[in-house]
This record gives sequence, C-alpha cells and structure tokens, in this order.
Amino acid sequence: MVRKSEVNGEVKAPPSKSYTHRALFAGALSRRARIYSPLISDDTLATAFSCKKSGSIFLRKGDAAIVGGLRKFGGYYNCMNSGTTLRILISLAAALGDHSILDGDESLRNRPNKELCEAVKKLGAEVIGGEEFKAPLKIRGRIKAGEVEISGKSSQFVTSLLFALPLVGDSVVRVRDLKSKPYVDVTLHVLEESNVKVEVEGNEYHVYDSEYKLREFQVPPDFSSISYLIAAGVVGGKVSIKNVVDSRQGDKVIVDLVREMGGRVEWRNDEIVAEKSELEGIEFDASNNPDLVPTIAVLAAVAKGKTRIYNAEHLRLKETDRITTICENLRRLGVDVKCGEGEIVVEGKGFREFKGVVDSFGDHRIAMAFSVLGLLGEVRILKAECVSVSYPKFFQDLKKLGADVNAG
Repeated sequence: MVRKSEVNGEVKAPPSKSYTHRALFAGALSRRARIYSPLISDDTLATAFSCKKSGSIFLRKGDAAIVGGLRKFGGYYNCMNSGTTLRILISLAAALGDHSILDGDESLRNRPNKELCEAVKKLGAEVIGGEEFKAPLKIRGRIKAGEVEISGKSSQFVTSLLFALPLVGDSVVRVRDLKSKPYVDVTLHVLEESNVKVEVEGNEYHVYDSEYKLREFQVPPDFSSISYLIAAGVVGGKVSIKNVVDSRQGDKVIVDLVREMGGRVEWRNDEIVAEKSELEGIEFDASNNPDLVPTIAVLAAVAKGKTRIYNAEHLRLKETDRITTICENLRRLGVDVKCGEGEIVVEGKGFREFKGVVDSFGDHRIAMAFSVLGLLGEVRILKAECVSVSYPKFFQDLKKLGADVNAG
C-alpha cells in the first residue's frame, strides 16, 4: 500500500539486471572472474545457481561475486521467473551439454520460445517442448557452427545465440526485425569485455570461435529501475539518485522522455535529480525500450493531454501481457485509456487523486510503476513482493525517500 505523501531525499541507483545476468554467464564461462556490484535478486540468482549447478564457482566477497570454471550443462534447471536465464540457457545447454531440462514458474511456462528453439534445432541440437516451445524444455545433443536466421521480436533470442556460438565455432546470425536492440548492445559490450569477437554488419552478427576470458566487470546501474525513482520525483517531490554512470543501456532515454513531458530532470556527473513537475502527453515509440512503457504509462495518467505509446507488441510476451495489464490497472484507477495490439493511448487529466487496488499479476515492473500513483492518493498493490525479481529494495528505498509505504 502506498498512500499520499511527499518524497524528498536521495538513494543509490540499483545495479543493472541485464548486465548482471550477462556478466555472470560470461564470468562463469571464463576461468575466474570478479563481478563488482552485481544485482542480487530472484532473477539474477536463477542465473547464478544455474551456472553453479554446471560447475562454476559462485562466491560473494564484499560487494563482488566471484564466478568461473563452468564445465558442462546437464540435468534439471529451475529458471524460476527469469526469461533471460531460460533463454540464454537454451543455447548454452545445446553448446555445452548432453541432456538438460529447463523449467520455471507458472509465468515463465507461459512465455514462448519457438523461434529460438527452432534456430537451435537447425544448428543440430534436439529441443522438445510444449506449444510454442514453452517450458519445460528438453535439450539433447549439441549445436554446431553454422549460419542461422532468427526473428528479432525478442532480443533475448539473439543474445542467447551470441553467447553460445563462440563456443562451437565461426557462425553467422541473421536477425529479422530486431526489437529492443539496446539489449543486444549490452550483450555485445559484455562479450567484448570477455574476449569474444562479434562483428555486426547490418542485420548480420558474425560470431568467431572464441574463448571466454572475462576477469573483472563493474555492473552499471539499472536505468529501467531508475525510471521508477525519476517518476516518483516528478510526481511526488524531489528525488536524487546517486552513483549513476553511463552505459549502453537504451533505457537511459528515460531522462529525455520525462524532459519531453515537461519534467524537471537533471543528470550531472553521477547524479540524477528529478523534481515535481506539470507534465504533458507525448508520443513514445517503444520499439527499443519496452521496459519503460509501464513508467511512461503511469506518468501519462498524471500528464495533461494525450500520450500515445506505440510499437509495443513485444510487451505481450513479457512476464505478463503488459499491454493488457497496464490498461486494466489504469482503468481500475479511473484513467481514460485505450489499448490496441501494440498501442496504449492515455488521456491524462493532470495531477489528481488516484485511489484503488492494482493487480501486478506478479509482474515486478507493473508493481513498481503503479506504486508511483499511490503518492497522489492511495494505491494497494497486489503481489507487491514480486519486486524481488529486479529491485528487491524498491519499497525500502521509496520509504527512505519519505513515501508512506505499508504492507497490506
């Protein structure tokens, strides 16, 4: 429950989930690597435990994780709610395993993996799964180097192949209609740091036979998570976010998007400051930044005028069908909203009181985004504990800033 309150204070930017996943896998595939400031959350622990099960060490020393020495994949893997873990494992288990079973919770079992599994099959492995290759998945045999084409509707499909193919030989991945390209850029950054050579030519990724040699990696802050703190600032007072460093994350565009809406947001050196502001509606192309849609949608409810979010079809393949979930919850709070296949249109009426019950459906991004509207009224979030997936200290940080946050 988040009740009407003013926020004012500073918090440290949370570490990046996307970078942590990739650094843990790359480090585990190396001899020994030290990962500084990793995000410790349900999702990233799914990756860490999967690597540990496969022979990697996983030690915590201060603010670092030490990993390395992964030998081979095999047996049963519980990826919990982590789509990134599952999808990267699909290709890795086919590159370094003989017989693996990949599974997860109810939400993960509803996420399709068809295009990725078909690509892995074309490269020589056997993959058995349910409709649309939903988990649980059985993977037998091994992939070989070669050329493969894959849909880019999920950047995780591309990331998965880019992680595995260097282990089997020179290969080419051709991607059709890539969505969320910045997440592939994050993958390429981690691979570069790991001595893995990948050359990009248009929609082709030329992957070269490489040995993983990651030694050290500093995980940058998570701009998807930072977006909720920025939203809290422009809606409820003044928030200073410390230790913000630049990276290849596409979601850093949240600063520009909120400014476009009229929000007072400053990014100087390693600090972002967001202050309460009158907002106006905007047009937002969500092709490359799907994780920002919940944040922009709730800010649109506070803005004056129409906000149109488009090219968001891939949101229907997340932890929930996020387009439906966002629209349903906005309506619960009395917001005028219309939804299409890949579009959300919100008619905002400016600052007002929001009261009601929001069902996160176990989706961490829905829970965090809609908590912001509670600062203007009273919003109860069902299944709020799901924030442990990506930002376990979210409500703790919100409370530290002065928000009236209570369980129940």
